[in-house]
Amino acid sequence: MSKIPGFRSGKVWKMIIASIGYLFIILIVYGLIKGGGSSTTTSSPAAPTTQAPSVSTAAPSTSKPTATPAPAPAAPTPAVKTYKAGMYKIGSDMPEGEYVLIGNGMSYFEIDKDSTGTMNSILANDNFSKRSIISAKSGQYVKLTNCTAYAFNDAPKVQPQDGYLLDGMYKVGVDLPAGEYKIIPTGSIAYKEISSDSSHDMGSIISNDILQGESYATVKNGQYLKLTGTKLKLN
Repeated sequence: MSKIPGFRSGKVWKMIIASIGYLFIILIVYGLIKGGGSSTTTSSPAAPTTQAPSVSTAAPSTSKPTATPAPAPAAPTPAVKTYKAGMYKIGSDMPEGEYVLIGNGMSYFEIDKDSTGTMNSILANDNFSKRSIISAKSGQYVKLTNCTAYAFNDAPKVQPQDGYLLDGMYKVGVDLPAGEYKIIPTGSIAYKEISSDSSHDMGSIISNDILQGESYATVKNGQYLKLTGTKLKLN
């Protein structure tokens, strides 16, 4: 094989290898430039998030809406205790105290110290037609005829008629105010009496009078006024 002038095999191979090396470097640089100057890392796309819907674990409310309580019914008014016609022992059948007697026509009461029924046992008695007031103590006896007894505070209130109080017994300061009043006869027998209490004892009478015509009476609080066959004009 003839040799090419000026060609030396060893030197030639070195040049060829060097050329290949340069070419390889050029290719690498070209690839970096074309790829944008940065290495690209392929990563798997992130899996879509599948968050479970939020579920409340709180127990459902079992409380019922609060209802407005109905107003309590009004307590019934206690019945008024009354005492009909009959005989009663004070302290056993009737409490001691003051009573208003409501008559039904011609009525009668009697207060006795015992139950013997003798005239000597009578402490006080009276006939009346409409209204009277008595006081009785423990151990005494009360006889009622054609009338009904009420404890004083439970008795029906006095009802004037056309500005007048008619026959009856009245407590001053409760049934009528203290003061001076005109009294007019309405029957053949007209009587007025002012007493210090409702015992009907003769010693409790302050003044009394049988009227022949119109009259006047002055009464004070705590006193009692009895009218028979008359009417009193309220001021």
